[in-house]
Amino acid sequence: MADNFQGFQGFDIARRGYDRAQVDAYLADLAAGTAPEGPPAFDIARRGYDRTQVDARIAELRGGSR
Repeated sequence: MADNFQGFQGFDIARRGYDRAQVDAYLADLAAGTAPEGPPAFDIARRGYDRTQVDARIAELRGGSR
């Protein structure tokens, strides 16, 4: 799984996007292999991560199983 994180540049910041701390924590759990099996649910926050980019990245890291 760690190889999937090489070269990753991060997410754009959107006016209303996913809560950055929640996404960061989820991605850390995903990298450690301790993320929950179901799809993640993030709060929407001002200046959050771009939702489309986060959804695509998580689907990529989970092998399209989102």
